Amino acid sequence: MKKILIITLFILGSLARPVFADDGGGSDGIEGMMDSTSTVEDAFVGQKKVTDETFQSTLNAVKAQQGKGKRQIRPFVGKDYNDDSNSGSLSEVTAKNLLLGVPVVLENGDGTEIPIGHYKIVGEKKDDKVFLDFYQSYTLVARVPAIETTSDFNEPGMYFIKLTPYNEQRVKIIYGSMNFNAYTFIKIKEEISDQN
Repeated sequence: MKKILIITLFILGSLARPVFADDGGGSDGIEGMMDSTSTVEDAFVGQKKVTDETFQSTLNAVKAQQGKGKRQIRPFVGKDYNDDSNSGSLSEVTAKNLLLGVPVVLENGDGTEIPIGHYKIVGEKKDDKVFLDFYQSYTLVARVPAIETTSDFNEPGMYFIKLTPYNEQRVKIIYGSMNFNAYTFIKIKEEISDQN
């Protein structure tokens, strides 16, 4: 580490000095430049040399200070998440919590407005009907009817949710889970502009 530092300082020191053209005074090329530049030791003029003992004592003092503020790691007490035979892996649980970013204000068929924002989408199949529930936090914002399909929409994963523009008035939302795949069309709410 010290060698790298010394070499770096030497290079920076030699680059920082102006280079003058040879005036024909005897030395030429690299030899002349080396004679006129300072040595590596000149870079440390005025600094106190640190002995190995001083360095080690300082390093030990810093390590002792760092150890004082650390918490003790205690073993986990209780049931591990993967011990439950009904639960899957953590990636499956997070995949079931699908998030959808809605960039425009949408209007559901029943007149419910879905404002711009991020929503957790939960698909539900009830009495042979499919619904996509839009949640913000734990609040149900809208329940949108959907159409069940066997298509996977060429999506690479088993769990997916995607909003794509369909036309000027509607967006298409595709949904996929382990239980079913579905799609729906939702109307884009028209903004009423003020004309004065």
